[in-house]
Amino acid sequence: MSKRIDFNLEEGWSTLALLLFLIVIAAVAIMQAELTAGTHVLPIVGIIAVIVGLFLAKSRFSANTAHLFSLVYGLFIVFYLVGTTLPELTWHARVLDLVGRQVDWFQKAFSGGTSRDGLVFVLQTAVVFWLLGYTAAWYTFRKPRVWRVVLPTGLVLLSVVYYYYGPKPLLLYLAVYIVVALVFVARTFLVSQEQIWKATSVRYERGIRSNFIRAGLLAALVLLIVAYPLPKLAASTAVNEALSGTRGPWRDFQETWTRLFSALRAYGTATSDPYQDTMALGGPRSVGNDLVMDIYVPEPLPNLYWRAIAMDTYHDGGWSVGDAETSLHFPDDGMLDTPPLAGRETITQTVVNFLPNSSLLYAAPEVIGSNRQMFVDATLDDDGNTLVTAVRSRFVLRQGDQYQVASSISTADVESLRRASTEYPQWITNRYLQVPEEVTPETVSLAASLTSGAANVYDKATAVQNYLRENIAYNDQIDAPPPDVEPIDYTLFVSKEAYCTYYASAMAIMLRSQGIPARIVNGYVQGDYDEQSRSYRVRASNAHTWVEVYFPAYGWVQFEPTASIPVLVRQESTEVAADTADEALASGVGALAPQLDDPSLDIERGGDVLGENEGIPLPERAWWQRIPVWQVVGVVLVLGVALVLMWLANELNKRVESDVTRSYSRLESWARWLGIHFQAANTPYERADLMTTAVPEGKSSIRNLTQQFVLTQFSRTHGNGEGYDPMQEWRVLRPLLLRKSIAARLERSRKRRQQRQVKKAPF
Repeated sequence: MSKRIDFNLEEGWSTLALLLFLIVIAAVAIMQAELTAGTHVLPIVGIIAVIVGLFLAKSRFSANTAHLFSLVYGLFIVFYLVGTTLPELTWHARVLDLVGRQVDWFQKAFSGGTSRDGLVFVLQTAVVFWLLGYTAAWYTFRKPRVWRVVLPTGLVLLSVVYYYYGPKPLLLYLAVYIVVALVFVARTFLVSQEQIWKATSVRYERGIRSNFIRAGLLAALVLLIVAYPLPKLAASTAVNEALSGTRGPWRDFQETWTRLFSALRAYGTATSDPYQDTMALGGPRSVGNDLVMDIYVPEPLPNLYWRAIAMDTYHDGGWSVGDAETSLHFPDDGMLDTPPLAGRETITQTVVNFLPNSSLLYAAPEVIGSNRQMFVDATLDDDGNTLVTAVRSRFVLRQGDQYQVASSISTADVESLRRASTEYPQWITNRYLQVPEEVTPETVSLAASLTSGAANVYDKATAVQNYLRENIAYNDQIDAPPPDVEPIDYTLFVSKEAYCTYYASAMAIMLRSQGIPARIVNGYVQGDYDEQSRSYRVRASNAHTWVEVYFPAYGWVQFEPTASIPVLVRQESTEVAADTADEALASGVGALAPQLDDPSLDIERGGDVLGENEGIPLPERAWWQRIPVWQVVGVVLVLGVALVLMWLANELNKRVESDVTRSYSRLESWARWLGIHFQAANTPYERADLMTTAVPEGKSSIRNLTQQFVLTQFSRTHGNGEGYDPMQEWRVLRPLLLRKSIAARLERSRKRRQQRQVKKAPF
């Protein structure tokens, strides 16, 4: 007669099902985030890891042998599954390719490079899920440690949900995980109790399993419903300061992560940028005086503006950014491929951001490089060069974040601009000569009369600029123009009051009407310069809009029509002649070209772009100012929590030790610390004898507590121990039990070390 195979699992198949569910939930959440291609293998890796972990946990292998087998199996499974994402290669080539990718990733990790290989993330995450699945099975079926099962996978899932801003409802996965985890905790607790009941021959109903799981599920749902309306973790200022702080180890980790896993899809979050891709000519404005940024430069320069967004399309009383392509630019890519221009100087700026959540990278025009991964909004000229509209950080900037930007600023003198050509390329005329039909003939006529006496574009632009400065009064509290009038016409001929957006709009449209390419730019004017720190302090009150006019060979040049801002000052003439500029443009190598390869910038090698800014002394601060806020908040919180916990522990101690029943329960808890294991069938007095054997000095107090407990529980009157104070026993027992338990722990540790040494000793 054949022997029937027993497929019963001691811990119950429901325990295995819950464990698989926990791993799969976390893996599917990462897969749904769509961070990169290939994450579909993660749930499969997790499931196989749990099953392998179950068999190894139930095997007779020692822990070290089982872990070694798990490592071998894990490498094979992970490389096989991740390798299926490379179907064009042979299996030998797949393995070599994956190993090569990982080696390259490590080289970039230690050399400061940027990795753009999404498959490395899949490979490493698959390894993580193998470890999560295997260790979860090990600590469920070999050495039960429920929190070592629930917490690691939960933290992985929480990190994905917390930093995910995409459209998928990943928070739902976290909610389901919490419910399943709580049911799993309840189930494993029941398993441990069943093992005790079986060892002591206690009879119990098998149906208790399903009842216990149902009760655990109900309790988990109730807890989740109660927790749902509570403030989110992200709403805590202290937590945000610690996790999203601008300095400290966590912020360093975030920056390293974005550098090494730059191929992952990034989802945006809400930002506090004051500038958007559209701007309407509206009513009064109040910009405030909040600090926006500090900008460190090698030396003070005149005529500096900090550009945010350049706008080219005017319609219905508002400006917008025309069609532009957005591309991701990495520091390792070097300089942007901008057109070669004459009359330019390269400067570097170190910007310290003070906006709470910002995406725009502010810098002097024109931006040509940065040490940040950035999205570049740009169009292309006829030669394929990049024409930048705006640059944005790929990852949101927090308060105190720093970044470096290299800019090519105009140093063209007046005489050179007067001699500049008026033969505009087609990409300029198509985009920057647009004048909508609603612009009135009066506006066009005024522009024509102002520019009729000028012989060149520079003098024409200056004539319009000066007219606006002299004839339109500055007022930032004006009412919005009536809905049935054109705003520029209303400003020029009716209100004759304006602030920067009106000044710039009027000048740009008037110049366009005369065939002169112009655009408006939003950003900030220079700010207050500090000689000691060599930095400009820019506040919200410095918010500004200005005009840029295009000059062939020289690019976009700033003009200032707003009456409240000092007019731009340029040198009258230099040795640079117009024919030099024409030759530079024709050859494709302008005055800026030698500076693009300047080794001091080190952009081509992916290094720091501070260049000459490295010598700028940052302002000295007192020692207490140099301590990051998140550390101060953390210390205060830790001290506060410690004091509260000490007070609560003391109060709890009094309540426990003043009650006979609770005192006796605590006595049993101390027994476990002493290494004493009671059997369920032991009587209170038998347990007291076991304890007095280990702690003979406390014999009297232990017996007194036990006797009072027996009288309280089993006497006819169920005496409550009136007149007896258990706390006097604890004054004797507490130091004895503490000393003995520490000694017992040390002794057990010593014996384990001796046993390991004996096993390792050669025979």
